[in-house]
Amino acid sequence: STMCNGIVEHSHFDVRQALFKAADGDQSKWSQYAHYVFWSERVTIRRRMGCSPYFALTGTHPLLPFDISEANYLLPPPESVLSSTELITRRAVALSKRHSDLERLHSKVYKARLK
Repeated sequence: STMCNGIVEHSHFDVRQALFKAADGDQSKWSQYAHYVFWSERVTIRRRMGCSPYFALTGTHPLLPFDISEANYLLPPPESVLSSTELITRRAVALSKRHSDLERLHSKVYKARLK
């Protein structure tokens, strides 16, 4: 039906827009951000559902590594209410920085344990 297709296509539109924004408009970089965008999209609460797709499927909230949750709050605060696309993009960018953050945190924790 037309209504169902519109709902599905809108979700794909948010993902496409988030990929575009996360890659700074460079379509050749989409593959570098696709994993983070899809991950962000699946753990972001949907207004219509009242929960994330992850929660709807599993019945539990996603367990995100501490540094990812921290990174979301270390970003500059938004100047206005974020759309779904903007929220997914912000999370995808934060997730893409995760590997370097994990290495840095691992090093700090390891050094602290040796003391």
